[in-house]
Amino acid sequence: MGNTSGAKYKHMMYNVSRVSQKSGKKLEKAIARYVDLAKKEIKAGTETKWIFKTRERAKARLKRYGVTQKMLDEALAKKGINK
Repeated sequence: MGNTSGAKYKHMMYNVSRVSQKSGKKLEKAIARYVDLAKKEIKAGTETKWIFKTRERAKARLKRYGVTQKMLDEALAKKGINK
């Protein structure tokens, strides 16, 4: 018959709101990933196929999160990378 006590949950300390924020730093991490790719390209000296494909995915992620070019330029300048 299941729970016959009439209670909606089995005990009082049950987490009613299960949906929570997965990552509060998604935006920062996406920008950091793009900056890291720029560093790797400078270190390699040329744009490799891996860097090209990964940059395309990173750009798509940035577009999805609404990151502007100004935000990217500020992050690159902060790390000392001129694009």
